[in-house]
Amino acid sequence: MTGPDDGIASFGPFRLSPATRQLERDGVPLALGDRALDILIVLVEHAGEIVSHRDLITRVWRGLVVTPGNLRVHMTALRKALGDGTDETRYIENVVGQGYCFVAPVTLTKTATRTTPALPSAASTTAQLRGLPPVLTRMVGREDVVRTIVADLWTDRFVTIVGPGGVGKTTVAVCVAHAMLDEFSGNVCFVDIGAITDPGLLATTVASTLGLTNQSPDTLATLMSSLQSERLLLVLDNCEHVIDAAASLAELIFSQAPKVHILATSREALRVEGEHAHWLRPLANPPDDAPVDAQAALTFPAIKLFVERAVAGDNRFELTDANAPIVAGLCRRLDGVALAIEFVAGRVGIYGLQGTADLLDKRLGLHWQGRRTALPRHKTLHALLDWSYELLPESEQRALRRFGIFVGPFKLEAAHAVASAGSSADEWDEAGLASAVDSLIAKSLVSTYETLEGGTSYRLLETTRIYALEQLEEAGETESTAERHARYFAGWLSKAAEAARSHHEQLGNLRAALEWCFDNRSGTSPAKTELGVELAAAAVATLLHFSLWTECLTWSKAALARLPDSTCGGRRELVLREALAISSMYTGAADVRPAILRGIEIAHQLSETTIHLRLLASLHFLSHRVTDFHASLAISEEIGAVARTTDDVILWAISDWLQGSSQYCLGNQAAALQLFERGFTHGGDHYTASARQLGIYYRSRGLTGRARVQWLCGYPDRALQTARQALAESAETALVNRSYTLLIVCHVFLWRGDLNTAWDVIEKVMAQPHWQGRLVWFHTEALALKGEVLLRRGDLAKGIELLRTALNDMKTKNQKNLMLTVTACALAEGLAAAGHLEEALAVITDTLAHPPGNAETWEAPELLRVRANILLSMPQSDEGDAERCLLHSLALARRQCAKGWELRTTTTLAQLRARQGRDAEAREVLANLYAQFTEGFDTRDLKAAERLLAELDRRITSEERAIDLSVATPSDARTIPSAAT
Repeated sequence: MTGPDDGIASFGPFRLSPATRQLERDGVPLALGDRALDILIVLVEHAGEIVSHRDLITRVWRGLVVTPGNLRVHMTALRKALGDGTDETRYIENVVGQGYCFVAPVTLTKTATRTTPALPSAASTTAQLRGLPPVLTRMVGREDVVRTIVADLWTDRFVTIVGPGGVGKTTVAVCVAHAMLDEFSGNVCFVDIGAITDPGLLATTVASTLGLTNQSPDTLATLMSSLQSERLLLVLDNCEHVIDAAASLAELIFSQAPKVHILATSREALRVEGEHAHWLRPLANPPDDAPVDAQAALTFPAIKLFVERAVAGDNRFELTDANAPIVAGLCRRLDGVALAIEFVAGRVGIYGLQGTADLLDKRLGLHWQGRRTALPRHKTLHALLDWSYELLPESEQRALRRFGIFVGPFKLEAAHAVASAGSSADEWDEAGLASAVDSLIAKSLVSTYETLEGGTSYRLLETTRIYALEQLEEAGETESTAERHARYFAGWLSKAAEAARSHHEQLGNLRAALEWCFDNRSGTSPAKTELGVELAAAAVATLLHFSLWTECLTWSKAALARLPDSTCGGRRELVLREALAISSMYTGAADVRPAILRGIEIAHQLSETTIHLRLLASLHFLSHRVTDFHASLAISEEIGAVARTTDDVILWAISDWLQGSSQYCLGNQAAALQLFERGFTHGGDHYTASARQLGIYYRSRGLTGRARVQWLCGYPDRALQTARQALAESAETALVNRSYTLLIVCHVFLWRGDLNTAWDVIEKVMAQPHWQGRLVWFHTEALALKGEVLLRRGDLAKGIELLRTALNDMKTKNQKNLMLTVTACALAEGLAAAGHLEEALAVITDTLAHPPGNAETWEAPELLRVRANILLSMPQSDEGDAERCLLHSLALARRQCAKGWELRTTTTLAQLRARQGRDAEAREVLANLYAQFTEGFDTRDLKAAERLLAELDRRITSEERAIDLSVATPSDARTIPSAAT
């Protein structure tokens, strides 16, 4: 039969609507459990067919592991509700050993076609999304709301779900986001703003969730630049406590990022341009004056939610005709607020239904709803939390308010360390605290979930956490609890530094602890200062691991400024100096060299060889970026000397790769290739694969450097193989390393003439939302590469525009940018191809006059060749000057052992010789070099050389034939008049 989702399925006295999940008997809604209803929908959908036990479990339990006994229990409940087997009525047959079959005749009545998107199933997607929680397997009473918001969000672009705390805004937002996954090709970002304590961190948090690391001083500008071309659904959840900052940011994104759709949740509207507020109404309740029985009550979402939560807390609870009015009264008093209903329903197992109703009367009474309308909306849930809090035993009150210090999830070990002051007999042991946590979970005040590692973590709902913090302040325990919180995470980070990958979920706690330690408003003391320094030193590994360079710079500077005299020159200062050095380089901060040199001095004094080498590597990286290649070579040689004093083959490999990169930039390609190759022989790939230090993937740098040098040395196929290896390995690393690798190997594909792959590579860089802010130079270099690819593809105007922008940016922000000469060379070629010969000549001449590091480097032969080509293209070409450029280029390429450049220059020189009528000389010089290549014959340069050689062969053959004809004169030639005659 046609799927019952298309309409109403009727059988016997029953009508089943899968779309509204409602079963009626003779027009009266029938109470049926969710699992039983799911089983019925599947069986009716396949009426007349046998549905196996496995298929039923798969469809109904959606990937959960359950036993066949669960199926039998719910099947029994379903048959009982249908009256199956009574009065010889049969609906469901058990086919022994196979499954179940719906045997009653089914009539399908079509309903109007829905124009709004359908809700997603629990298994609608398994993709890893940026911050988006998994879709809920069960949501009560919000299906139509979700469809409405989906439609509004699609047409209006900016919707804020507004309502009181606990009404279910986040639940609806998560469901809407999952419903729109296909519309946005999975590009959905969910940002939990509730974890932010400082409004100034809002843009940073959004950027971090997007994968955009925040090393630029202007995070907001970087974020907006990233979003301007991004097609994205951005969900901003829990905006109310930073409402002004959230409103400003949302309005800015809406106005400047036209492809971004925004879904916000807040207790009040943001009240900004473009916003469409959707007020999320409370769950529907029975009218005050309507008689209510159990069956009718379950048609209202508020009652249905109450019953589900009450049964979850006490499986003996059952909704009856007698107690249905009491439940309806409770839900009405709670105004249909979902979280409030869950809190109250959770007490039924303790106090009973009537006892719970009596307590609600005593604490809030009939005046509760009026007081709710008179006060700000957040006070509604505050009043309920206040009531819930006072119902707790003193020990659980103490635990809950101290748990409020956690920002995000926490483990039981952390809960014990932070909540137990240890100064009173009333404090808990581990078992006692575990019992208190279990009790708070049962009362819906603490949530629990499984971590990726298979363990259990806890967290407070944000509204509960804010309330708990208020209670903590009133109890005068804020400072002591915050100190224990900071001390715990300082110790935890120190012990678990090697497991930084799992620390992402604790970043909120880490930030909160650091802010408390360095916040002078809460008072300072030597102990607090020392704790802050300890915590900052312990945190740097995690911050660097996640490429949070701006935060690492902030906290390492703050810690160094407060470093006690007793620890100066010690390992803690050394760790902070290294963190300051690395984060300064990536953020472009000034005066990084003194920090590195001071760290090197301390490392040498403390015989900390590994840190000494990492600091030298940082200094090498800095020298490299400012194009002081001779200094970088000297530093890399020092690294090699220090590394050889250890038996760590990984350090040996890193030193060889760093020396290789310096020799490559200086134009010593044979030496560079030897160093790169040697680096990969130290201990084999098993060891060099782990060559990563504090967020820097040295192996990736080794692979990308080797690929470029292999091409320059005349091994294009080997270069291609290495480039592909680098891309494959970087795919499993951090985003910043992935982007770095993509940028560097893009040149290899460009040099080979593989424009499609080069384009794909650069598009992958720019497709990542982080690409403009990863490193201070990434954005400019990516634009330059894209411009060069466009030139090669024939789009001269767009390519020249991008290259001009990139070159100007490099000169404005950093006169010593490593890619400046490459960009200038590409721009000059593009300008020449477009006929702007004077400008092209000016660009290339200026670049040759101001080489990186004031010395001829690896690209000097290509710069000279391009200049010669421009000179030969001028209306009045200077062949003599062009020839001098080519001969100089050829001499440099040979000295560098750069056969890649030598081939290009020799081809251009052969073209000049042919232009001068010296075809045989042209062929000889090009054929001699061409014969030295053993691979890469499908690359652009070798194919161009092959074509030129073929053309020269034809010309030489034609010339020789003409000469032969002129000397083969007949015996009576004297009688033939000459042409001159």
